[in-house]
Amino acid sequence: MVATPTFSYSPAFMPIRSEPATILVVEDDAVLGQVLARVLTRDGQTALHAPDASQALHLLTRRWPRLVLLDACLRDGTAMKLAEAIRAACACIPIILLTTYPLNRSAFPTWFDGVVNKSINLPELRRTVEAALADGQACPPEAKLNPVETAFPANRTKSLATATPANY
Repeated sequence: MVATPTFSYSPAFMPIRSEPATILVVEDDAVLGQVLARVLTRDGQTALHAPDASQALHLLTRRWPRLVLLDACLRDGTAMKLAEAIRAACACIPIILLTTYPLNRSAFPTWFDGVVNKSINLPELRRTVEAALADGQACPPEAKLNPVETAFPANRTKSLATATPANY
């Protein structure tokens, strides 16, 4: 006799997604960036990792993400400038700020849809990402690119290595 489990997973209770959401992780700590990309990929999303603002710009000019996770303290100091450029180019992309500083929401500009402390609690990160994806909308492909390019004029001619999606 085969025992029947007392619970089962029903497709009716699973979230319905037509395709995975593309999430851009801008994190200069390579290990943390790869871990975040791996977690998001295992959760069914498509994660792209950029170690700095110039790589993020490179990815943004080729593929619009549905969500951006942005390190507040990039080594080159361009995190706030990048957030401002993303907002100017397409205001509908949610941006979640990753910070090691205390979570004082009023200390950060209104460009951010969420703040996650870098002593990352995975359930909290997942809830924040899911909430941002549920609230956000995909930007149309014809979104304005000029504000991003003008915010980082030196990067327009700079040759950048092609970033690839994280495959884990």
